[in-house]
Amino acid sequence: MGKLDNKVCVITGASGGLGKQTAIRFAEEGAIVCICARNAERLKATEELCREKGAEVLALTADVSKHEEMKRFVEAIGAKYGRIDALCNNAATISSPHPFLEQTIEDLEEGLHSGLYGTWYMMQYCFPYMKEHGGAILNYGSIGGVSGLEGFASYAAEKEAIRGLSRVVAREWGQYNIRVNCLCPNVATDRFLEGIEQSRPEVREYLKATMSQNAMHRMGTAYEDATPAIVFLVSDDSRWVTGQTLHVEGGNWISA
Repeated sequence: MGKLDNKVCVITGASGGLGKQTAIRFAEEGAIVCICARNAERLKATEELCREKGAEVLALTADVSKHEEMKRFVEAIGAKYGRIDALCNNAATISSPHPFLEQTIEDLEEGLHSGLYGTWYMMQYCFPYMKEHGGAILNYGSIGGVSGLEGFASYAAEKEAIRGLSRVVAREWGQYNIRVNCLCPNVATDRFLEGIEQSRPEVREYLKATMSQNAMHRMGTAYEDATPAIVFLVSDDSRWVTGQTLHVEGGNWISA
């Protein structure tokens, strides 16, 4: 028995990174995995890994910043399964860090369309398939917004807007037994690890040290350290948790 047996779970941005690892973990927990991403080849690889775990998978190429594509994705899920039990709005674009005075409205718009607007529309599109039986929505914030990391003005603005939106929707949709929470992760993904291994030794050590600046004094990884928390937040184990932000980053940010 898995924690997500026969639950229809939607994950955006599942072609790599945390989205890919989440899809694999959901497959292992018995979910019906519905995934999308822009890159068809990498999305296919995630689909095959999930099928190897025994999961039923629906995978469609779609860009979260193109809302008609996301609408078609959700409608395809609804037509096949008639319901959605969990939604993970994982997909987002992050630009390279640079000072606020050098950032443009285009930098902000890129983040808003992929992150905030994508989250906004996906929640609205999925609502009709969750209203009658309830469900769980997981949106994604960032330590970049919570602590105000230098160089990430547009990204921080987008992520903090998502957290505010999530709190409002949690209050409005609680009557339908739909829970809405946020995750602030800071873990190394497969793509990140591949990148640092190809870096110069001094760069590699710097990146590893940066990712280890937390209370646990080590670098967390997506599958081992983040996906169990994600499973918790979309499973029935968290049935009395809504409107909250969970930091999954080894104690990089600690507050009471």
